[in-house]
Amino acid sequence: MTTMYTVMPPEQLWSGMWTEAADTKEIRMNGLLMQVRPVNDTEAVIVRLLDCPLEAYLDPANQPGSTVLLSGNAGLS
Repeated sequence: MTTMYTVMPPEQLWSGMWTEAADTKEIRMNGLLMQVRPVNDTEAVIVRLLDCPLEAYLDPANQPGSTVLLSGNAGLS
């Protein structure tokens, strides 16, 4: 745990801390609902997994920062 000593109001210090980037999309791929950030028309980078079995977290292909192909993915929302 970290203690911060500052004269700044907490609202200013933590503003934007929990806001999501506007350019993210939710897709369902291989039965996993994930939040991704599109890189181009055919690729996206995984931001986080939203709905999946627990063992999906152990697969390195599903870790945040991994690239997935969007081509042919009808689950883009």
